[in-house]
Amino acid sequence: MQQDFGQQCLIAFSQVVPASCFAFYRVDEQLRARDFQLLRMDARTHRDYLAHYRDFDPLQPALCLDEQRPVVPLGDAMARQAGGARLVYQGFLARHGIHDVVEVIAHDRQRPVAGVSLLRTNSLAPFSAEELQRLHGLRGLLDLAVRRLPDAPAELDALAGLTPKEREIALLLREGLSNKDLARQLDLGLATVKTHMIHLFRKSGARSRTELVRRLFP
Repeated sequence: MQQDFGQQCLIAFSQVVPASCFAFYRVDEQLRARDFQLLRMDARTHRDYLAHYRDFDPLQPALCLDEQRPVVPLGDAMARQAGGARLVYQGFLARHGIHDVVEVIAHDRQRPVAGVSLLRTNSLAPFSAEELQRLHGLRGLLDLAVRRLPDAPAELDALAGLTPKEREIALLLREGLSNKDLARQLDLGLATVKTHMIHLFRKSGARSRTELVRRLFP
């Protein structure tokens, strides 16, 4: 159901406000985006974001909550960002040809629970004031829709028996990170990551990364 819901959201947004690519995600209790679903986004761009740039993103859910509004343009978010982090994130955007982004955050009882990212590459003009108004209208419908979503599975139940570091690795594995990406993201040696992976395979009984993710997140 969640997969269908996310894809329908992406299709609806794409038909109202054009963009080069889109992402739908759930927001967990730590105000972190998870369970991404993508539309027309290069998988390499998404992996690069998760492995290196997520923490520099001025549009991540916790910072959008600070904005106290549900539709946040990239320019406004960057204006509040520290200079060093802003330069790092601008480098990521330039590397992947992205020049404008808008984040739409859906709330349930004033807590952010889901979001849609709209990204434009250099082939499209920046988002206009009229398009931002359309997104405000869609956001109201999204707020109503997410209240019908089932609660996300409790991660502590799904990851019972794992150490804190193994849980952290498991959550990143779900986003498709390679061992090298995991090492960079967690500031670990590649050999240490491989050791944690061996433990995860042993504890879960899985024989492949795909099966491992499926067993940890049923």
